[in-house]
Amino acid sequence: MADHPLVGGIELGGTKIVLAVGHRDGTIVARTAIPTEAPQQSLPQLIAFFAAWRGRLCGLGVAAFGPIVIDPAAAGYGHLLATNKPGWSGFDLVGSLARALGLPIRLVTDVGAAGIAEARLGALRGAPLGIYLTVGTGIGGAILIDGDIAPALLHPELGHLPLQRHPDDGFASTCRFHDCCAEGLAAGPAIQARFGSALNAFREGSDEHRLICDYLGQLCAHLTLALSPHRIVIGGGVAQAPGMIPETLRAMVRHLGGYATPHTPLDDYLRSPTFGQDAGIAGALLCAPG
Repeated sequence: MADHPLVGGIELGGTKIVLAVGHRDGTIVARTAIPTEAPQQSLPQLIAFFAAWRGRLCGLGVAAFGPIVIDPAAAGYGHLLATNKPGWSGFDLVGSLARALGLPIRLVTDVGAAGIAEARLGALRGAPLGIYLTVGTGIGGAILIDGDIAPALLHPELGHLPLQRHPDDGFASTCRFHDCCAEGLAAGPAIQARFGSALNAFREGSDEHRLICDYLGQLCAHLTLALSPHRIVIGGGVAQAPGMIPETLRAMVRHLGGYATPHTPLDDYLRSPTFGQDAGIAGALLCAPG
């Protein structure tokens, strides 16, 4: 790979920022991670990492949490919109990086980058229409058509789709925008606030485990009815809890109520990502211009 051009990749996540140098096939040559703090604290560390590679990189793939304007033709391209992340609302991410590093940039969402990695090289490969969900600090989603992100006005916010609450669930949503969206009820911070610990602290089949899987199963049922994807991949820290995928599948089938299931290949419909926690940074490298 020595004669192949080097590119940079950034995965700007809710709790950490992964930085990498590698190739446009997702191969990583060097990497590090820093905590996600306000831009004033994070940006200098980010720039310092890539400064060591100055003159050797031909492009930068940026995978960022949202909501963010990812259409290069749109007003406000590269700017974060109102977000739960302190200090990032309104920040000009692409402009700041372009001025500091002088590299061509392609911007996608963090979950979009992970979806691209899985669609081209991983668990969504061979699925003409696939959905990638990540369940961690938030719940994000990407719709992939033939290996790339489906065009959209902004980008899908699948984690903010409303769900029907369990009758005994009086928990206050952790989403400051919605009182019953998937993210506010079942993402990592909601689980921590609700139960006092992460989901993997509870055994498979416990009330806690079944409630979160029921909410995620509802979300997958909505996506199945709306988009009829060939496959759904669920990544992120919450999805690593033992038994999460099969229990979510059972919940999805319950919520579909027999509708559409005869033509849904349930034995391979919900899957874990091939790249695991590296899907986002691998996808950022795959997206980089150059």
